[in-house]
Amino acid sequence: MPLVGHGPIPPRWSEHHRPTAVGTLTGTCRITRGGGDGHLDDDGVWHPPGTTVVYVGPCRITAPAGISNPVVGDQPTGMGDYQVAIRWDVAEILEHDIVEVLTAKDPQLPGRKFQVKDPLGGGGTEQWERVLTCTQDITHREVP
Repeated sequence: MPLVGHGPIPPRWSEHHRPTAVGTLTGTCRITRGGGDGHLDDDGVWHPPGTTVVYVGPCRITAPAGISNPVVGDQPTGMGDYQVAIRWDVAEILEHDIVEVLTAKDPQLPGRKFQVKDPLGGGGTEQWERVLTCTQDITHREVP
């Protein structure tokens, strides 16, 4: 029980802990958002809609627990939810934004793309980082 006149969470609690949380963001990501409609040019060539960069900066990717990717017809299939942590004070992230991993300690992560499924990521009144729930669809993953 807190003392009379004192709350259980001291003032500036989040501000005190944010530098530690940011220190755990050891990769870098770019988050983009599609905008507008695509179009056909005079030669009948399709041009997809442009994208807007919403965020470029530090991030942390956490794989789902117990992920499994069954192979069907020699192709891995499945979808998995990943947690992508970014700085707490970024511009608004929306559902369906695309997170692309630019750098990571794991050499298999750079170049991977995830789609934001839940931009709030279980946010709350005290935040040290913004945690996004994202999906990677490995069934339709582009292979270089």
